[in-house]
Parts: sequence; C-alpha cells; structure tokens
Amino acid sequence: MPILTCPVCGHDLASSGNSFVCAQGHLFDLSKEGYLNLLLSSQHRSRHPGDAPESARARRSFLSGGYYAPLRIFVADRLRGKIVLDACCGEGYYTSAAAERGFETYGFDIAKDMVRMAAKADKRSFYFVAGLHTVPVRTASVDTLTHLFAPFADESFARILRPGGTLMTVIPGERHLWELKAALYDAPYPNRETPPACSLTFVRSERLRYTFELTDTQSILDLYRMTPYAYKTARTGEAKLSALGSLRVTADFLVLTYQR
Repeated sequence: MPILTCPVCGHDLASSGNSFVCAQGHLFDLSKEGYLNLLLSSQHRSRHPGDAPESARARRSFLSGGYYAPLRIFVADRLRGKIVLDACCGEGYYTSAAAERGFETYGFDIAKDMVRMAAKADKRSFYFVAGLHTVPVRTASVDTLTHLFAPFADESFARILRPGGTLMTVIPGERHLWELKAALYDAPYPNRETPPACSLTFVRSERLRYTFELTDTQSILDLYRMTPYAYKTARTGEAKLSALGSLRVTADFLVLTYQR
C-alpha cells in the first residue's frame, strides 16, 4: 500500500505476508476482515473512540435502504485522479462507491467497529483505523479526499492532498432531516450552513435536496440513532418516533469542493 505510513515513526509501510512493516521494524497485523489498526493508544482518550456499535449498526441498516444513494452517486460522479481517500469513512458506504468506479480507494475511521464493517463488506478498498489529526498517510499522496458529516481537520487534509488535489466535504443543508426534527422538538430550527474554516482554495458549493419516504418504525429509528440527535435528545425523543409508522423526510446536502 504505497500511501500508508507507520504511525510510530512515519516511515512507509510495506506489505509482509499478513502484516505491514516499516523500515524501523514496527509491525502491524491485518485483522481477519482485512483492515489495519494504525491508531496508537496515545492517540485517543476513550477505550472505544468514535461512534458506538449501536450507531454503527443503525447506520448500516439505514444506508442499506438506499435513502442516501443519490448523495453516494453525486459524490462518486465528481471523483478525479487515481487515489481516493475517504476520511471518517464509517461503514464504507461512500468509500465503496469510489472503488466501484475503479479508483484506488482507501478509507479510515477512528471507530474500529465501523472499519470492521467496511472491510468485511468491501474488498476492493483498503481500510484502516486512525485518528483524523494523525492520519498515517504519505504527504501529498492523495488525488481526491472525501469527507462527509464529520469533524474537519484542515491541516491534515492540506498535508495529505497532492498539489492540484481535490477535497469534497459534505455538510447538512438548512432543511436536512427537517421532518425528523419536527417530530422530536416543539420548535425545530434550520441548520446553519457554515462552511468549515479551510486553507485550501474554494472551488464551488453544490446543493443536493430531495425527499424520501420511511415506511416503517425501524427505519425511522435507524435514521435517528445514526445522527447526533440520538445522544443530544432526551429519551422521550425515541418514544415519540416509536409511535410513528411512516415519515417523509427531506435530505438537504451541501457538497463543498476545495483544491490544494
């Protein structure tokens, strides 16, 4: 894997059987699912960093319903170059779209449960566990970096991208999941469409907005449990959603493109 580096010393990692090793002898074993854990214990504070397993399962279940397929296609249509890296890749839903288009595709997330799911389902991409601010990837090695609904790391992104490389980041639009919020809260408010502070050159902003129908309670709960609302809302929120049998929901995405 020509873009991966050792999280201990920064030297390139090379494949050696079922392991990866650097010139200094630091060794990392592939998991049975085929991913690498490159997150050092000193690089996180929690025993289980990232999204909880329950959130991972809800996200996998919801996305398998195809509700966000238009966004998956929208992003994949805009990929350029040879090497694509999906930052905070989750269970690999968007990462795998790049691999299906023939790109050399990598994805990483700090949540090991998410990466395990991704590597098990998508054998065309290479997945690894890593933190957003300590990404073990060679400087100026990535043609397109994708980043959807996750914390922003300007310095890391600028370092990873090659000159002329592209960053696509997706943030919620003002009406995103409006109906879900209306079911949860007495006075819902629009999302703030605030682009992240970024040192890269801004290229364009594109909006993708559509509606989809959730026709069963479980799908509604899956959507809720994969969002921040699940841990920001009182327990009565889930009870409100459990009483619903269907819900038409607005998807509203802003796709922001930058260039190094």
